[in-house]
Amino acid sequence: MNKSLPIFPLGIVVLPGNIQSLQIFEPRYLKMIKDVMRGDNQFVISLLSNSNQDVSFKDKGTLVEIIDFNDLPNGLLGITVKGTTRVEISSAEINEDDYHVGQIFPISEPTVDDQALLAKFPELINVLSQLKEHPKVRELPIDINLSSADSVSFHLGGLIPLSPLDKQLLLDAFDAGQRLNILSRLLDEISSSSRKA
Repeated sequence: MNKSLPIFPLGIVVLPGNIQSLQIFEPRYLKMIKDVMRGDNQFVISLLSNSNQDVSFKDKGTLVEIIDFNDLPNGLLGITVKGTTRVEISSAEINEDDYHVGQIFPISEPTVDDQALLAKFPELINVLSQLKEHPKVRELPIDINLSSADSVSFHLGGLIPLSPLDKQLLLDAFDAGQRLNILSRLLDEISSSSRKA
């Protein structure tokens, strides 16, 4: 089902199932967050595009839900969001409060053979299994399912150090199989560059 929701263009990508802390300081986005918290606590985070226009962002983003908020010592509003679903953004426009609102269409995840697919990527399961036991990761309110290709691909993509553009590649990928292939290549690049260092 599609609906109209606020869009927060940022220089980051939040993958479904992952947690992100944000500091809100621009008046228009403070207003947006107040509006969101009066509703269903949901908005869309979309990666800023390189453009000469005022604000341009990708047409695929992530629906996020506010799970915590607090006033920070620096006077800014701190919120914590959790990614829920990949979405496509259509007909975005700026409203009277100067923030973007657009029609949001959830992207359904194609069905894959989890067992067969994950068997091809034992190294990815191994990395995620180790990350899952890290004290900082154990504190996060995330549910990592090592037998779900979607969960493995989204959580691993959210927990390893990737550039926003690499995370956008994962968000744009057709299915978990494509995401796992991208992650395998990216992890190879990370490990080869760390060996050279």
